[in-house]
Amino acid sequence: MNSAQTLDTQLNVLATFQPKLPGAYPSSPFVFLANTAPAVQLDVLNQVQAEGRRPFVVCDTMNFWIESQREALGEVLRRVDGVVLNDGEARQLTGERNLIKAGTKVLELGPKVAIVKKGEHGAFLFSTYLFHALPAYPVTDVIDPTGAGDSFAGGVMGYLARAGHVSVGNLKRGLVQGTVAASFTVGDFGTRALAAASREDLDLRAREFLHFVS
Repeated sequence: MNSAQTLDTQLNVLATFQPKLPGAYPSSPFVFLANTAPAVQLDVLNQVQAEGRRPFVVCDTMNFWIESQREALGEVLRRVDGVVLNDGEARQLTGERNLIKAGTKVLELGPKVAIVKKGEHGAFLFSTYLFHALPAYPVTDVIDPTGAGDSFAGGVMGYLARAGHVSVGNLKRGLVQGTVAASFTVGDFGTRALAAASREDLDLRAREFLHFVS
């Protein structure tokens, strides 16, 4: 379960999806472009970067887009501040087998921050300022890893949004929160375990995790 394998991709309604951001959403200071077609991500980017606004934007992607829409994905990467992807996708995107070289080369495509997920082996953080590695939270029973990557990215972005600004320290602490969120997700099917977790549960596990790695 540590390596994702895409057997088939059906876009369905996402094939013609054109998002229109309502209300105050276009002025959000932190934006996460979830894994979808680069054209859709660019559409959202144009809305949140209108009128000179410059939010902190992180995108996700997958092997399907790297294979089929590399040019459009390249434009997304040139315009975002960060990208989250797994180790296989980092290697596929850069052509580098060595993961450290791959993460560093991702930065050459445009983002200032690249977070490379390694499943049960944790994650790497690459930026123009630092290289940082963090293990995964040790989970006894992994029930379903589906959605763990999204939970991880949500934890990182949620922490940055709550902190209100991006710094080296906040990026490192965001990785801790993302790791903790993903550790709940894998413990049950779907979002049940994460949805049932309280703020206190998340904070307790974050303290335990920091104790493990200190």
